[in-house]
Amino acid sequence: MLNVVLVVPDDREKTWRDFHEIAAAAGRQGVKIHLVRHRRTQQLGLLSLWFRPTVSMALVGRTDRKLLPGQFLSGRRLDKIEEYQALEDAGTPVPKWTEVKPDTRLDPNEWGPYVVEKPSRGWLGANVKVRKTSRVQYAHPSSYPSDHLGANAPMIVQQFVYTGEWPVSYRLVSVFGEIVLCYRQTTRRGTPLRTRWGFDEGGVAIVSNTRQMEIVLDADPEMIDVASRSHRAAFPDIPILHFDLGRDAETGRIHIFECHPFIPRWLFSSDRTLSAQADNRVDFDSQFDAMQGIARAIVRKATELL
Repeated sequence: MLNVVLVVPDDREKTWRDFHEIAAAAGRQGVKIHLVRHRRTQQLGLLSLWFRPTVSMALVGRTDRKLLPGQFLSGRRLDKIEEYQALEDAGTPVPKWTEVKPDTRLDPNEWGPYVVEKPSRGWLGANVKVRKTSRVQYAHPSSYPSDHLGANAPMIVQQFVYTGEWPVSYRLVSVFGEIVLCYRQTTRRGTPLRTRWGFDEGGVAIVSNTRQMEIVLDADPEMIDVASRSHRAAFPDIPILHFDLGRDAETGRIHIFECHPFIPRWLFSSDRTLSAQADNRVDFDSQFDAMQGIARAIVRKATELL
């Protein structure tokens, strides 16, 4: 029998319940799941697995092995420059982007009149701004306020993708390419962007993933196909990716905004996620029977490796 060690990321009751469900489902498919916290004392009991076909996985929250046996798979702490380069190298649909350097000069005829500027490390849309393309220029990290993410990481610019009057994106949770959650998120605040380049009015929001976002479960088949193929092509050995995808409202083209190669916490039991589900009256677990899908993906990957 193949052995898979899963690192349980926290001691929440819901997290343990999820991982026990994953273990039971994998067991019915002929793979033995061993659940441990990321503590050496618990992992000492796994030493015998070093002599048996075993793969260890930290689905979220860890990148260090400690005493985990066999091949070890986990997320990777990448900045957006590294992430976008890997996605681009794999041929996935990432919007045109570049790091802002001292010699950076952007042509509006190539980039459009406006671009999106953001830090290469960040979260929840922090310090993401629309800039006139002709005004993009390098700023030394020391010139930013201490609480600006550009003070500690390079800034990048990305071609703007117009998703409609209000910013709309899709969040897809992929486990080794199997999609276990797909929802549409929309933020309606400020001034609606009625045309692609209508930023002159001011007050336009471009980030959909905010604390005020509306969430609707939406198993869009095109989004699912792009996320699934992109995971397998760009990061085949990272267990879980959280894709943010957008569809251009005029061209219909799908673009990858981010894929989050390192996830710090278990989505299905985090306080923010549970609150968002309650506020929007949705159930992330049930859309695709998430834990069963996670188990299938783990079994498939373990079989491939062992």
